[in-house]
Amino acid sequence: MELTALQTLAFSALVVYFGRFLKKKIHFIEKYNLPSPVIGGFVVASVLAILKSYGIFEIKFTKTFEETLMIAFFASIGYSASLKLLKEGGRTVVFFLALTVGGLVLQIIAGIGAAKLMGLPPLMGVLTGAVSLTGGPGTSLAFGPLFETAGIEGASVIGLTTAMGGILLGGLVGTPLATYLINKRRLKAISGSEVETTAEAPMLTARVGSDLLYHFLAMALIMGLGTTLSPWINSLGVTLPIYIGSMIIAAIMRNIEDVKPVFKIKADWIEEIGAVSLTLFIATAIMSLKLDELRNAALPILIFLAVQVVLVAITALGPAFWVAGKDYEGAIISAGYVGFMMGTSANAMANMSSLAQKYGPAPKAFLVVPLVGSCFIDFINAALITFCLNYFG
Repeated sequence: MELTALQTLAFSALVVYFGRFLKKKIHFIEKYNLPSPVIGGFVVASVLAILKSYGIFEIKFTKTFEETLMIAFFASIGYSASLKLLKEGGRTVVFFLALTVGGLVLQIIAGIGAAKLMGLPPLMGVLTGAVSLTGGPGTSLAFGPLFETAGIEGASVIGLTTAMGGILLGGLVGTPLATYLINKRRLKAISGSEVETTAEAPMLTARVGSDLLYHFLAMALIMGLGTTLSPWINSLGVTLPIYIGSMIIAAIMRNIEDVKPVFKIKADWIEEIGAVSLTLFIATAIMSLKLDELRNAALPILIFLAVQVVLVAITALGPAFWVAGKDYEGAIISAGYVGFMMGTSANAMANMSSLAQKYGPAPKAFLVVPLVGSCFIDFINAALITFCLNYFG
């Protein structure tokens, strides 16, 4: 059975609904913030793989919209790279971003080192480090085809599986680590502070059809210019994912808007469009994965995860805590660091929220971590991964 492009998109929507249903029913999934499209897509892909292996039933998907959805998501990431916000965040944000970039470089080096010790290609270490952990499921699926072209068989499946393991470890390690710091140093929250401690994205107000159309048009412009820029850069001999051009154009437009609002584009609208695109992209990509490609990669994935979680935990206990001020807020920021370096920004926010609810508010942490974990580090990560692909590929 072969589905058309629109039927495939509709099937993806059903996968997301299914994932949300499982998340509500299974406490473990909710507790560790496993994304709904990842869970739904993984279960559906497993069932389809079993049915196909027994010759019972097979579905072929037409993934025409997959690339468009991917580009839209990464364009929204590019639009979040505001130098004005970085400056307004103060020295703590700048220093924490610098530390995080250093941690990301160490993550790449550690992954490459572990890969060489196991006799695997260096790109395998990059895939199971910066791509899957700091990048998360979306980056894993987006870069997977490029890593497969570079010689890493089953890169998309390996990346996604590592990302899921990282999300679990980010939740399991981050909160206990910060609790240890708080208890050992007898750290206290500053009384009277107020902070919003939910991990939900900001709600949009006044959702008017014309405004939505206006922002879709802006996104179309960014994507159109970006997909013109990427091939031009590729023609210079630099291997780039198709979405990098859109990230660059979006970042340029955002910083122009910060200085003088020409297009009057609101960042939260672009973020919402990106979030919807990511959800459907992940569902579409995962439900068609060839899970049998994991057979020979299970042990290396476990080793890579062990190496990376130790590295991230040491960095969080030491440099991240010190840079953040060696106080209560620093401990909360350390938990957030573990969350987004091993999983997603949602992990980071969940870690910090659970601690803030128990020990008290941490307003600085809820400013610093989202700015670094949700805005800038993804942009820098994409550039570093691209460099590695060109160097080792």
